Amino acid sequence: MHKTMKWIGAAAALALCAPAGAQTQTLSLLTGWGPNNPTAFMPADRFKANVEKSSGGKIAFKISGPEAVPPFEQMQPLTSGAFDLLYTHPAYHSKGFATAAEILAARPDKLRSSGVWAAIDRFYQKNYNLKLLSLVALGTEGYHCYFSKPLTPQGDWNGRKIRGVATQFGVIKALGGVSVTLPMGDVYTAMEKGVVDGACAPASVFLGTKHYEVAKYRVEPRFGMLVSMIGMNLDRWGKLPKAQQGAFEKGGAQTERDTLRLGDEILKRDNQKLAGMGVQAVRLPKAKGELIRAEFTSSNWEFLQKCCGDATAEVRELARKAGMAK
Repeated sequence: MHKTMKWIGAAAALALCAPAGAQTQTLSLLTGWGPNNPTAFMPADRFKANVEKSSGGKIAFKISGPEAVPPFEQMQPLTSGAFDLLYTHPAYHSKGFATAAEILAARPDKLRSSGVWAAIDRFYQKNYNLKLLSLVALGTEGYHCYFSKPLTPQGDWNGRKIRGVATQFGVIKALGGVSVTLPMGDVYTAMEKGVVDGACAPASVFLGTKHYEVAKYRVEPRFGMLVSMIGMNLDRWGKLPKAQQGAFEKGGAQTERDTLRLGDEILKRDNQKLAGMGVQAVRLPKAKGELIRAEFTSSNWEFLQKCCGDATAEVRELARKAGMAK
């Protein structure tokens, strides 16, 4: 209760900063990553620019990052209305239903036309009081794992302690690793001190987090897609004029297209830089590469079934009909 009141107080103070009748409305956006992680932060910055443009300058944002609320605790202040909007990864929260988009590896227009996007939106409205605005994929290739010490010739991870989130646990287990849950901000120190032997994380943020300084071995092939989400408190959404709702919808759709393209460009450029810094790309044997990709898909359908029940069956059937899933 104390934390909630603190967050609500902060949001109220922000609202009071705007004079009555002001032309520009400023909304609070809470993010799971700050500007010090530029690739991870990029979708929030892009969303801000797109919505401000779509609104004709009538909407602005006050962005707060994980220094305000830890990443794994951010859904509650959004649900309660302490913040207007949230940019986060779905696996950071107990019912991470939007991770379905990571399994399907589909382009944004396909997710929308298939009905999958709308089904995910309905789930978050019902369970989190959140109106979905954007499912932002950082390129067409999502995750990789990396280590402080070389792998065996067989590519096994036996007994190694590996940082991951729930959607990566199946991959880590399949190759013999032991999953450890840590916020991204703690991974560098944990690897430096030997608390963990490696990590699984978005490939596109490896350079920005400087994890290459403590982990010189990155594993290929990559698996899944990295899809985060941006949403608004549903009560706040309902109070917006239709024109402003339209600006958010248009800006959210444009952000999906932008981040897909930019994510691929960033990853290609970053991997070239990393090679020059002595980071080795370790290719798993074909069978193990196929295993981690298959395990990512199957384990995450299981994760979604456990967390989200009937909604998972609905999304999977919609995806099947659209040719995105088996």
